[in-house]
Amino acid sequence: MSGNFQPPVDARSLRSVALAVLCAGLLSQAAFADRVDPNSPLTKNQQSQLRKAASYAKKGRGDKASPIFNEILTTCTDLPKCIAVAGYTEQYGHSTVDARRAIMQRALELSRTYDDYILVAMKSRQYECFDVTRSAIQQLVSVANTPEQLSDLARKAHEVSMTDVAHLAMEKKYTVVKTVPGALEFANECHLLGFTDLERKCVKDLIDDEGNCSQLCMILRKIEPFKLKDLNRYLLKKALDQASSVEDFSNIWEAARRHNQKDIFDVAAFRGKKMQLMQRIQGDRAQHQQRVEEWKQGQDSAQNQVQKELGGGGMNNGF
Repeated sequence: MSGNFQPPVDARSLRSVALAVLCAGLLSQAAFADRVDPNSPLTKNQQSQLRKAASYAKKGRGDKASPIFNEILTTCTDLPKCIAVAGYTEQYGHSTVDARRAIMQRALELSRTYDDYILVAMKSRQYECFDVTRSAIQQLVSVANTPEQLSDLARKAHEVSMTDVAHLAMEKKYTVVKTVPGALEFANECHLLGFTDLERKCVKDLIDDEGNCSQLCMILRKIEPFKLKDLNRYLLKKALDQASSVEDFSNIWEAARRHNQKDIFDVAAFRGKKMQLMQRIQGDRAQHQQRVEEWKQGQDSAQNQVQKELGGGGMNNGF
């Protein structure tokens, strides 16, 4: 019993402890309310006003929060300030939706570079301002016109996981690709970005547009790293149809062996050997015909010589 004994607690002591805890809480809240972010592009007063607006929003008083957000927004003259203001609206859902949309729209108007538009597209998507996101994406793609600009946009968008923007940029870039080297570079870029649909479309168009067997075999060498087995076979079959020389069939034979396409390998070998045989036969015939012509010419020359000699002797003998 004596081991479990607890001394009586004085009620006054309890009140003192409770008061101390309450004061500590109030002091903590006051400190939080006066906290200033030194790295913020906003002034101390603006941050204070925005915390007040956020407090209203937290209580569902959007009617009181929105005027404060709107007033601060009128002083925002650059993109960083708009993004900073928008950060105060993120946690409060419907009560700040109008203010948030107005802020992101203002941010869009202040955007000037690819990075600006990408940031606005990202943030407006995060804040569920999808109309602003769509406008930012349209602006991004519309201002990029050269292959270099579109590649740069695609790379930057991909780095921040905005794959839809990167895909749109690459789609637009494909419309300005006009050469085989340019198309091969485009396909490689799509391969690195993981845009398999555009990569396959580009490779198939390359195959369909090429009618020369040796060029097709050259293209095959370039697209082999993509490991598109069905399109590699598609190319080899087309090359087989376009082949017109022993060298063509030899190139196809080697490529088919490399890609383990035995049926194409066998056909290329058969047609190549057949063409070699036909060429040999044609060569033999041409040589035989040439020898016949040479023999005929020799016979005609000899006969003419005999006639000439006989004719000349007859005149000398008085015939």
